[in-house]
Order: sequence, then structure tokens, then C-alpha cells
Amino acid sequence: MNSILSLLRAGLRRLTELCMVSLALLTLADVLGRYIFNVSVMGAVELTEILMVGVIFCGIVFATMAREHIVVDLVPVPGGDRGARVVHISSHLLAAGISALLAMVSWTQAESAAEYADQTTLLGLPLAPVVYFMSIMLFVNTLVELGQLGRSRNAKTAHLEQEAQND
Repeated sequence: MNSILSLLRAGLRRLTELCMVSLALLTLADVLGRYIFNVSVMGAVELTEILMVGVIFCGIVFATMAREHIVVDLVPVPGGDRGARVVHISSHLLAAGISALLAMVSWTQAESAAEYADQTTLLGLPLAPVVYFMSIMLFVNTLVELGQLGRSRNAKTAHLEQEAQND
């Protein structure tokens, strides 16, 4: 399982790096072209939007893997450790459910974009692969979230068993 996660992490890291470098070079070329040669890069905005999809949706999975999403405690949790555990499990299930729902909806949108051959306005690039990528990343995020739920449940169970043995 760890080897799969490390392969996923490495692949996403390379893809994100590629998108970031492409964004930087595209922006550099566009700015230099506009200010020095008085000609901008055709379709720079469309390409930037597509590259940002890569950065953002890989970033969602990275944030989930590293457990770096913003967490806000809105109400005090009654029940001590048990209550905190229920809230923790519930939050993982809710996050996985929302991610799965968004993945399914975006997959439907990708199928629609493929069926109607949706394209970007200026360059005529097909939009379906971009939306499929978004959906796949959301499905991956769902799996990562469920994997973290399983790991945290096993870690808590092991911790409780160890405490019981010490008593």
C-alpha cells in the first residue's frame, strides 16, 4: 500500500511540476511577447486555465495525503475521546462522500463535453480530457480519504489495545 501511495505521490508531483513550469514559461513568453514584440501568445488565457486545472486538482490530492486541509472546530465536541473519534470518522466519511459526489458529477460533465465535442474558444482544444482529469483526481482523492480513514481507525484501535495491555 505504501509503494502505491509513493508512486501516486511521485507521479502527481511530476505532473504538478510540469504544469507549474509550463505556466511560468507561458507567462514569461506572453509578457515578453506583449511588452517587447507587441504580440501576445495566442490562447495564453485558455492554456493557463487548463494548466491551473492540473495544479489545483493535483493539489487537492496532495493536501488530502498530507492532511493539510483547513480544519475549524465550530462547536465543542462532547464525549471526550470517544466524541472526538466519532467527529473524526464522520469528517472523513463526509469529505470522501463529497469528493465522490463531485467526481461523479464531473464525470457526467466530461461525458457531455465529449458527446458535444466541446472545445476552447480560441484554440479549439477539446475540453473533455480536462474534465475527465478533474473527475479522476476527485476519485483518487476519495480513495485517499477513505484510506486515511482506515489508517486512522487502525491506529486508534492499536493505540487503545496497547493502553489496555498496559493496564
